[in-house]
Order: sequence, then structure tokens, then C-alpha cells
Amino acid sequence: MQNRNGDSDLPTTMTVGGRTYDILSFLRRDGEPIKGNVMVDRAKKRNAHQSKSEREYLLAHQNEIPAAFQGEVVFLFTNDRHPDHPEDVCCVGWSVDRWVPFWSWLAYVWSDDCRVLRRKSA
Repeated sequence: MQNRNGDSDLPTTMTVGGRTYDILSFLRRDGEPIKGNVMVDRAKKRNAHQSKSEREYLLAHQNEIPAAFQGEVVFLFTNDRHPDHPEDVCCVGWSVDRWVPFWSWLAYVWSDDCRVLRRKSA
């Protein structure tokens, strides 16, 4: 993935609010986009199936998210579903000057700008 600065590498870990996360792609090496159900299955297998509480924690400490991710990555919380639309998954993306949550339909095709988080043990 090449970001707006021409860099091809983004950090693969980050510490936010004292919690350390692995930042994982759910795509295979070929980078082929996938459907949401495949993405959720892969996130579960990698223990990166985060919920609403983890999303809320990340947003509460968003000033610690590395600036390199701003406008480059969307964090997916595959176990955080919309209460009225369970086929929607919560995402956190950069918007102008802050990280914001939004809902996205799982049936979309998911690509390389999306990442899941795996919380490391303390």
C-alpha cells in the first residue's frame, strides 16, 4: 500500500492509551479485495474481531493514533454491529481533523486500506 507521502510501509503496531495493538490486513498476499463475510472470518481466525468497547477505547485515545494512518487506513471493528442493521460493521476513519466512527455494509468489497486490530496481551 502506498500512502500520500509515497511511503509503502505503515506501522504494524501501535500503542494507544497504554494498550498495544497489532495492525493487520485481512487480505492475502495477492491483495485481492474480498467480501465482508470472508473478512470477518479472517479477522476471527487472527483474534482481531474487536467489539464496540475496543472501538470506544480507541476513539477516547485517538490523539495517540500515529499520524501516519490519517487518511490512509480505516480500522474495522468486525464484532461491532449496528443495533438496527446487523449487516453493518463499524469502521473508524480519519475525517478532516479527527477519527470518527461510521457504519459500512458487510456485503461491500473490502480492500487494502482497511485494517483490523489485534490487542496484544498486557
